[in-house]
Amino acid sequence: MKKFFVLFFIVVSVFLAAGTVRIPVSVNSFTGEPIPVSLGLSGLLDMIGVDFDANWDSLRVIQDGKEIPYQIDDTDLTGRLSSGDTFSFLITGPAEIVVSDDFDIQAPTYAAAGNVVEEDGNWLVEVGDIRAMVNAKGLVRVTGFGAIEGTIVDEIGVARVAGWVGSTFYVDGQYGRHEEKTSGDFPVVEVAVLPAGPVGVTVVGTLDGKPFLGLTQKIITTVFTNGDIVSRNIFEFGTYADLMKLQVMATRPLTDIAEDTVHTLPVFRRLLWADQLNITPLEYWLERNAIMYTGNKPYIVFPAVDSMRPLWWGATYIFASQESWRANYSPSLKTGIAEINMWVPPITANYQEWMGGPTWVYESREFRDGLFEWMPGEIDAFESTKGAISSKWEDYVAHFVAGDVYVFSKVYSVYNADSIADSIEFVELKKAEIHSLVFGE
Repeated sequence: MKKFFVLFFIVVSVFLAAGTVRIPVSVNSFTGEPIPVSLGLSGLLDMIGVDFDANWDSLRVIQDGKEIPYQIDDTDLTGRLSSGDTFSFLITGPAEIVVSDDFDIQAPTYAAAGNVVEEDGNWLVEVGDIRAMVNAKGLVRVTGFGAIEGTIVDEIGVARVAGWVGSTFYVDGQYGRHEEKTSGDFPVVEVAVLPAGPVGVTVVGTLDGKPFLGLTQKIITTVFTNGDIVSRNIFEFGTYADLMKLQVMATRPLTDIAEDTVHTLPVFRRLLWADQLNITPLEYWLERNAIMYTGNKPYIVFPAVDSMRPLWWGATYIFASQESWRANYSPSLKTGIAEINMWVPPITANYQEWMGGPTWVYESREFRDGLFEWMPGEIDAFESTKGAISSKWEDYVAHFVAGDVYVFSKVYSVYNADSIADSIEFVELKKAEIHSLVFGE
């Protein structure tokens, strides 16, 4: 995963005419539903160009010749318009971002599309059909969707971090004390739920990653009116650190309120357990009666509360390639919650490099994503993977130095679908829409 933040892939190409810059936003619409767009103002400034004297009040988004609402959120919490802010809107097809150097143009006004109420140290949020609660750490729990009441998904933005506190490995080969914490353990630097805008509500949280010295977690989450939640997790390192886990999670996806919830996703490109058995990931899940064909393609489908006879360890799957999406879906509620990756990492031929990079885990009814550096002894218990990774302990550690930044960017989408097949089709189309978004072409 890239160590710098670019929420969507940007191609810089703008048209300048008569004091106006027009930036095309191209997207392929497949579901007919609004598509969330979220862009840092620094990225927008790069596309406009520093030599253009932009009147930011003139900023408009145009689709099909009509002005559509947008919002700028103060995500760096400076209290003023700055490059650390976030620019967001919803579109259903190609659009244009337009800005002028005419300072007579006034800022537009749009009605707020949500509501935020602070209550007992938490914030209650209503946006479109979504009802959510934000806790003191800035983590989002979706508590309702349309007529459904109960936890749809919890702790969007939470991280799990494990490693050595005070490691001096590069000096004397010593790692120090091992610790494992989640974001719930981290002290709060600053948390704010920003006022509702015309397209959603944004939450900003900055946490001090103690006891991991110098680690800061910044969570930026926007709940859009269409049921999409854009989540960005930014980890900044102020000093040297040796970590074994750096993962983000979303917990309890539908499993608390629907016993028939199933976990669905495309078939993994690589799964350690399948490699150990000298079979394909498809064959691994076929052996567990967990493959469903729809649209002439196989998908993994299994009960979301079943461990599905893992080869070893307790996770339902672990050391699995990151794919474009995964979702939990309840046939009785006809509702799903999908996690869609903004970027899908390639699979490298070097097995240790792949295992040391970002992988997926489904465990304890949690979507887990990121670095999991515990290279298991079981890897040498199977002839096909024996010796595939280094036997040196130091090769298992993720080393970070001062100035490093590690970022996770995701969309969580709450949606309705009539069946498992319809759910899979919808998320595939949703994923394709999000991945098609390009600026400047």
